[in-house]
Amino acid sequence: MRALASSMGSVALPALFVPTPLEPDLSLTLGLFPRALLPVLVDEAGVALSGPRWGLWEAGQALVMPGRPPAQPSGEALASEALARADLILVPALAGGLDGTRLGQGGGWYDRTLPHRCPTAPVVAVIFDDEVLEPGQIPLEAHDVPIDAIITPTRTIRVTRP
Repeated sequence: MRALASSMGSVALPALFVPTPLEPDLSLTLGLFPRALLPVLVDEAGVALSGPRWGLWEAGQALVMPGRPPAQPSGEALASEALARADLILVPALAGGLDGTRLGQGGGWYDRTLPHRCPTAPVVAVIFDDEVLEPGQIPLEAHDVPIDAIITPTRTIRVTRP
């Protein structure tokens, strides 16, 4: 992660995520940045929000678990457009293609929020090594935003988009 951040210049505000137990561990990632945008999926009562929202996490701030995982920052939930402030975006995935394709989890959360990103912010899928797929194995739909790189527990891969 440190190598990726340094290779992409100074990262002022990344958009990260709190992984589930079935995703690669990112526990050290928050410590690399003084603040970050994190997904907010439910309100303080644990009720699912109607669309993608972000929370601003600051170093030292505890995350809360209002109802169901994943943990998220407390405080105001920012609109999806807040993603435009991020200069690096890490996204979860079930698989990532070397051609820039990403297989999401089927809910469309990132499909709805990624169009609001800054066009120069790299989108990086965080997956396990065996979830890296050859070009052409993941279909690319019209609404899909391609990824720029893949991070696994053992390597960082810059993808080649057609």
